[in-house]
Amino acid sequence: MAQGVALRANENSIPTSAQVWFKRFRRGLNLIRSSVRYALAQRPRGIPELMDFLVEDHFIRAVQIRSELAALAEIILKLCPERALEIGTASGGTLFFLTRLASPRATIISVDLPGGPFGGGYGPIRAWCYRRFARRGQKIHLLQGNSHRSEMLARVKRILRGQTLDYLFIDGDHTYDGVRSDFEMYGPLVRSGGVIALHDIAEHPPETGCEVSRFWCEIKHRYRHREIIADQHQGWAGLGIIYVP
Repeated sequence: MAQGVALRANENSIPTSAQVWFKRFRRGLNLIRSSVRYALAQRPRGIPELMDFLVEDHFIRAVQIRSELAALAEIILKLCPERALEIGTASGGTLFFLTRLASPRATIISVDLPGGPFGGGYGPIRAWCYRRFARRGQKIHLLQGNSHRSEMLARVKRILRGQTLDYLFIDGDHTYDGVRSDFEMYGPLVRSGGVIALHDIAEHPPETGCEVSRFWCEIKHRYRHREIIADQHQGWAGLGIIYVP
């Protein structure tokens, strides 16, 4: 009898697949809660604390190299954009980053392609969260669709109402034709003295399909620019900054 009770106790101590799933679900839910709680806080965050949060594996994160993102943060903080456009949002890290560094009255537009080959797309839960990144006085517009289509450009222009952008962040389609299209379509919307930032300018392995470095090398000498690459051999990331004349 005692042996039978011991066997049942041992059986109950072995987690079932449902128990494992539920444990992972609770862990994920707690991670989302902590990330959203942080993101919805309205008080400003210093750059070091902001970097600590964004480069960790959170529900909200930026797939970036910390030192590169911090350098971009200094540029945006100085620029204090009132109108900004981000192409490519995915996990929301750079969108959250932008809301904390832009003007308290900023209009911020996000364009993201659901199911995009370079990590685009998010569901209603993320969309709900992303809208609440806005600080008091800011407006966030989440546009889902292909940035290369003329209809999307028209939607962005309608939001701007004839005004120009202070800041443009290009991190969507990473093919040569894709990044060139985003640059040529939306670059003219940036005012003189504004900033255009391109992500993933570091040379990537061919199998990744990322060709931003090719486009960057082709255009950078036409403008006053800055390259932010932590290590020339890192094989990913890198930021190219163009100061619009």
